[in-house]
Amino acid sequence: MNPRKVNILANFWLGILLFSFGCTLLDRPFLHFNTYVQYPNLIGVSELLSFAMAPSLYLSVVYFTSPGRKLTKTDFLHFIPWLLFLLHQLPFLFQSADTKLYLLTHPSPIPPNPYFGLVMFYIIKIQVVVYWILAYRKLLKHQKNIQLIASTTEYINLKWLKNFLFILACMVLLWFNEEFFKISIISTLTPLGYVLSTYFIVYFSLRQEEIFPYPPKDQVYINEIILESEQPVINKTQRLSSEKLEQLKIELHYRMQAEKLFLDSDLDLPDLASKMNITSHELSFVLNEGFGTNFYQFINTYRVEEAKTLLLSEKHHHLNMLGIAYEAGFSSKTTFNTYFKKTTGLSPSQYQATVKKQIQ
Repeated sequence: MNPRKVNILANFWLGILLFSFGCTLLDRPFLHFNTYVQYPNLIGVSELLSFAMAPSLYLSVVYFTSPGRKLTKTDFLHFIPWLLFLLHQLPFLFQSADTKLYLLTHPSPIPPNPYFGLVMFYIIKIQVVVYWILAYRKLLKHQKNIQLIASTTEYINLKWLKNFLFILACMVLLWFNEEFFKISIISTLTPLGYVLSTYFIVYFSLRQEEIFPYPPKDQVYINEIILESEQPVINKTQRLSSEKLEQLKIELHYRMQAEKLFLDSDLDLPDLASKMNITSHELSFVLNEGFGTNFYQFINTYRVEEAKTLLLSEKHHHLNMLGIAYEAGFSSKTTFNTYFKKTTGLSPSQYQATVKKQIQ
């Protein structure tokens, strides 16, 4: 379910993850209530879908963090283990329902290949751990990359997805306890753990915001900027001449001082580039090469300077700290306090008290 129609491709993979995970969880009640006896065609489906969980988790995070990314053939290479398992299971899956039921209730006198079963048992566990780590690293990189294009990151930092991954990790640990550790107190709490985890997974999924609400052209630019930021310095493209770079630096500084564009709490890289009649690529180059900073730091530094003025202004003495934050262009008190202290070494209230004491 994606009622808000946001992050379409990312939610496509997230849907595959949740469907596969849900079907895997159903294996236990199906066995307990003899569901497989009533519906033999369901036999083997949960095992097959379990191999789709880990790669779909990773691809979901990839698409959440990559603006403008299109579905590619290489994405499906992650499903090679699933394909191999499918090919192995095909002879069984094409059996009739009666044959499957017979095989379920009458074990074969010829034991199956023990090595294949052992390999499959461990591959799915290793796959889940490896892809979870890759997804988490991708998410951490995203939280750094969005500072290249946004001055306010609360709504696009995918914190909900980070929580989502931690909940999944808890469910995996419950699963591993059942398979390997057999700690009794954890086993007792496992059903409750699965229920609560499922609830929070759905909750975090449904409250997501659109990550990159830009036109397709801007999404392509943003994706290229992010990819370039991860390249070595020697591979950076020289997008502007030295003369043009200096000219744009002067213009950008002037417009920040004269027009106070930073007061717009929703200001982002494409918006500012449009106001200066240059591309997002060029503006990113000016910030990186001309000022040695990223968009987030550049804009919020101006906001901090504005906040300093407001904190000492008699005209604004009636405002509390949240009011000061909003007046300076910050969208939340948390970001205001964090970045102010990072820049000045003092909290806003400490700065106000210290400077006023010095003046007196």
